[in-house]
Amino acid sequence: MKPIRKKKTKLANIKKIIDRQDEIVTGRISSLNLPKFKKYVICNLRGGIGKTTIAFNLSYLLNDVLVIDTCPQGNLSYFYDSQYFSNNRTTVKDLILPYILPGLGKPSRTAKKIGATNPFFQNKNAFYIPSTSELYLLPSQLSTAINQAKTLTGSQQEEALRNILYSLKYEIDRELEENNLQHVLIDTSPFFSGATHLSWHASDALIVPVRTDQQSINSLELLIDVLENPASEFRRNMPKDGVTPKIQLVILTHCTWSTRSGARNIPNQQTKVYLEKIRDIVSRNIQHFTTDDPDNHILLLDDFLGTGRISTALSKPVTLLQAGETMRINRVKTTVNQSVEKIKAQLQFIANSII
Repeated sequence: MKPIRKKKTKLANIKKIIDRQDEIVTGRISSLNLPKFKKYVICNLRGGIGKTTIAFNLSYLLNDVLVIDTCPQGNLSYFYDSQYFSNNRTTVKDLILPYILPGLGKPSRTAKKIGATNPFFQNKNAFYIPSTSELYLLPSQLSTAINQAKTLTGSQQEEALRNILYSLKYEIDRELEENNLQHVLIDTSPFFSGATHLSWHASDALIVPVRTDQQSINSLELLIDVLENPASEFRRNMPKDGVTPKIQLVILTHCTWSTRSGARNIPNQQTKVYLEKIRDIVSRNIQHFTTDDPDNHILLLDDFLGTGRISTALSKPVTLLQAGETMRINRVKTTVNQSVEKIKAQLQFIANSII
């Protein structure tokens, strides 16, 4: 009987989250009651979980937004401008380098209007700073600069470390002021060293996508350990006035739903298993979240399937897609199915819950 009771208790723990998903889709609830922040980093220490997809779609749903692409793969930059690698001479690395290699000039007004190269954003006051593959080299350059700063003593060492670790923060704040923008989204790579490290120092709060698989669950636990562990790369180099960002949302991505008759908007058993695991992790580490209620911080996002493939192929936000749209991708006919309306509601709810 004990295993049965344990299972019932777990299901009871996630019931509020499951019930809320139906309220989101049917429009009975518009947002979570969370503190709001200006600068968010979208991160997890694993690839292929939806970071860039979420960043791209949220950037359309927000206004007066600056988006920073710190992933050297540059997928988000490509969505904004398919020729970004040749159209942009100044990248996010150019913002950081003068703080690592003193003597270099600092750029100004680096952010590009997204609507200038992506027509779907023409009516949006949205800007971005592109990535570059040179960010693959940043971890070693950053490590060298930090080690050199540590050879200094007293206030000189502290000031040198602050300039390095707050380099992205300083440049983002300048870009916000120069372009009169209000919100920041930072897309990150799957590894912590380098630009992700600097992004954490530039952020107010984190948004953590977690895919419905065990590797993503492990990555969430690793991320929390990096936030907390005094021996982690983030904690051991923390400036005296440094602040550890808290987590605003954990978004369970690639969710699938029950096909049982009458089970409207109820996750299937596989999704429930991972939802239970995530809630347990959030509950045990609630000190790292922006409120003390685990249910406030977990949302579910559908597997985009054909909708996602078309959105990616066209660099078109999901919000603008309509059920029934079709196109051929790699000679295969792909269709936006009816679930797109559900996905739109989920994305809008996430946007409403962060601003």
